[in-house]
Amino acid sequence: MFEDKDYLMKMIKEFTISLGKIMGLKAENKIEESQEALNDTLKYVTELNIEVIEALPYDILIHKVSGNRLFNTGKHLMLGELLIQQADIFEIKGEKSRAKNLYWKSLNILINIFLCGDALASEEDKSRIDELIEKIGWFNLPNESKLSLFQYYELTNKYAKAEDVLFDLIKTTEVNQDILTKGIDFYERLINKDPDDLEKGNLPMDEVSEGLATLREYQKKQ
Repeated sequence: MFEDKDYLMKMIKEFTISLGKIMGLKAENKIEESQEALNDTLKYVTELNIEVIEALPYDILIHKVSGNRLFNTGKHLMLGELLIQQADIFEIKGEKSRAKNLYWKSLNILINIFLCGDALASEEDKSRIDELIEKIGWFNLPNESKLSLFQYYELTNKYAKAEDVLFDLIKTTEVNQDILTKGIDFYERLINKDPDDLEKGNLPMDEVSEGLATLREYQKKQ
């Protein structure tokens, strides 16, 4: 176990140095040099090349970089950041669709870290998630990702944002019992919270009650 920890700490140290180099070259508009450094770092952290990373779904990527552990937060955080750096380079080159694909994968990976409740996730990682959502727009995400975002917003006490994503899911999919049940459960959890906490999450108690009543009416019509 100590060998694994030492190895991870060594990897994080080398990753931090490499990330600084990548960002520095990118800032100097040395895009090809930045790409070469990024390729080397991706290979070191993931043992995968960019073509494979672009092709694999984010959940398979998570599994691939975890090694023998069920969940390897350190590597996942590094992967998420490297995908953002690669997406930035694609944007600079005008390869918008490739950039969007990697921004989306990074967002899913970072959200997944929080949903798994790992203590290594930090306020800085929350800020990174906010930046990605602002860049790509959550309404453009696939429904599976929207559902994860809904759960993430509740977990981080952003109740009004969670409600926005929930009702978008209801509007953009065939209303089904699974989504309705998750929504009703969400409101029932909020009903039991301190009203002050709800106010901080921009969703006062009267709006919680209204949302719960609305979903129960939807459910009756199914």
